[in-house]
Amino acid sequence: MKRPNLSLYLVTDDRYFQDRDLIGTIEQALQGGVTALQYRFKKKPARQMYEELLVLRELTKRYSVDLVVNDRVDLAMAVGADGVHVGQEDLPPDVVRRLVGDSMYIGYSVNSVDKLRDIEHLPIDYIGFGSVYETTTKENYKLVGIEGLRQATKLTDKPIVAIGGITHYRVQEVLSAGAKGIAVVSAILGFEDVKRATEAMVEAMKGYYRKLMHS
Repeated sequence: MKRPNLSLYLVTDDRYFQDRDLIGTIEQALQGGVTALQYRFKKKPARQMYEELLVLRELTKRYSVDLVVNDRVDLAMAVGADGVHVGQEDLPPDVVRRLVGDSMYIGYSVNSVDKLRDIEHLPIDYIGFGSVYETTTKENYKLVGIEGLRQATKLTDKPIVAIGGITHYRVQEVLSAGAKGIAVVSAILGFEDVKRATEAMVEAMKGYYRKLMHS
């Protein structure tokens, strides 16, 4: 199984692609430096998603970026994705593991510190944890806060990818709380110049690690 590379993890969202070319926009983000792409759409037919994923699979390979499919284990398997991400309303992780075997890694969404205690036994490879800050991307979200993130990273050995309202100027706070990766939607897709927005996130991350080395 491929080891996840989730340090800068871009998640797609229907609202940012209504009047925008999907493939061209994603390529800009890949050029800017994202390390993983989660394909997450709720309103598209399966056939369209499959065809888009085939193109994105080739594109992510070209840039050595991980491709993760949200919810749809069937589509992830059909295109040979690197990972699949599920939440509490989706197929249980142990069922997903039986389906995918060791061919891909599994991510799981958690939105409270309490729930972390219940999932240690699950066959998952990383945890998506949030919302760390207030966000406009999801309507029904639970705010865990930076303190919740700090607690979460101490409660589990599994790598935590923080999500929710993270912008380039919040990167340092999130990484110093113990997150192993940062998942974003609007911090990249909310800008016209996607490549530049991605580069700003990458630079903020590099700045944090440079500081860490010299402290």
